[in-house]
Amino acid sequence: MTLVPRSCALASCIALLGPRAGLGTATAQTEDGFDVGGTQRTRYETLDPQFRAGFSNSDQALAMQTTLVFNWRRDAWLVGGEIMDSRSYANDTGSFANGTTTNALEPLQAYVAWKHDASTFRIGRVAQDLGKRRFVARNRYRNTINTFTGVDWSWTGDKGRAARAFYWVPMRILPTDQASVLDNEFELDRGTRGGSFTGFFYTFAAFANQHRLETYVFDAESESRNDPASAYDLLTLGARAYRAPQASQWNYEVEVVLQDGESGGTVGGIARSDLDHQASFLHFEIGYQFDAPGSPNLMFQYDRATGDKDPADLKIERFNTLFGARRFDFGPTGIYGIAARSNIDSPGARLTFKPGPKWQAMLSYRALLLEAPRDGWVGSGWRDPTGAAGDSIGTHLEGSFTWTTIPDRLSFETGFGHLWAGRFAEQTAGAAFRGDPQYYYVALTTTF
Repeated sequence: MTLVPRSCALASCIALLGPRAGLGTATAQTEDGFDVGGTQRTRYETLDPQFRAGFSNSDQALAMQTTLVFNWRRDAWLVGGEIMDSRSYANDTGSFANGTTTNALEPLQAYVAWKHDASTFRIGRVAQDLGKRRFVARNRYRNTINTFTGVDWSWTGDKGRAARAFYWVPMRILPTDQASVLDNEFELDRGTRGGSFTGFFYTFAAFANQHRLETYVFDAESESRNDPASAYDLLTLGARAYRAPQASQWNYEVEVVLQDGESGGTVGGIARSDLDHQASFLHFEIGYQFDAPGSPNLMFQYDRATGDKDPADLKIERFNTLFGARRFDFGPTGIYGIAARSNIDSPGARLTFKPGPKWQAMLSYRALLLEAPRDGWVGSGWRDPTGAAGDSIGTHLEGSFTWTTIPDRLSFETGFGHLWAGRFAEQTAGAAFRGDPQYYYVALTTTF
């Protein structure tokens, strides 16, 4: 038996375990037996200047994420497990670091599944994507991943029909204090206190000409004794209609979401957990894929997520994106994360194309405006309760380039983000305004 030190990074632990740790990608297993595989991603990020309040003038990070996946299948039974080690280096005491950057040596998934006809029942700890991933996602760009513990049922039918029902407890990524995060300290994640996440998601059969429709309802609750302002009890109801890009055809996507319940907030300097919450979200895009070399697809996009219109009243209209991902709409996250799906009003355009058989590229340009000028620029720490600074965060340019060096084995990605700061960003920061933020990254991912 080989003993593995608890303090080692997972990449080092795999080496200690020996060559059997590289037997293939377990997530693709379809036959009876045991399989193991995983991934290793190393990404360097740099941000200069920093746009957030309270952090150093510039920032950098060497984000390392390693996963090891185990699957054992026998007849209708599957036992699945995954260990993830997410660490961030090259940071300092003024760096942006929290549960989105670091989660050392964590048992990410551990579940038992049973399949019967078209249904699958699963119990344990899981990570999950639903729909476009705006509200439930296994994070891909972010260095850490949202996970849940509970039970779920999934079903697949003909013509693309599918359903999923679940009851989960969201896991809280630990540690949370910045000193421990910067030191990549180990602490097992725990279930959110008073937290639950229940939902039902349904995908209809494909309509003529490949039009698709999804509907869902989520009930999310979280309590906090130490910080009532972070508590919520929300019912989220939404639908998404879309048609995927195809050569010489128009494509589109429309997602509409309504949210109702109670949220925490601060009114008159007092933290409360019982404020009336009514919010909404709209995503709209329409595009056309040209029948030309590189299959270019040009899209016009619009996102609107409500903000809190009056910080002094007993209502919260700021949209809560729950456990979703935002990289595909608003640019890279990591130490960047220039915009969130909350208090945002953002039209823009996006171009995707393939310069070569193994290359993918994307350029995006969009305006970033506050939906409610008296609410804050979510994620930045800047806010003007008077609304006098206007609503313009700025205009944002983003690009990414991916080279699949060896299919299913090795890929290389690089990209950038640049914000031309608007009136709100400049005036709320005042003398602390540092200039237009610029972000660059380069990443290498291996799969075994």
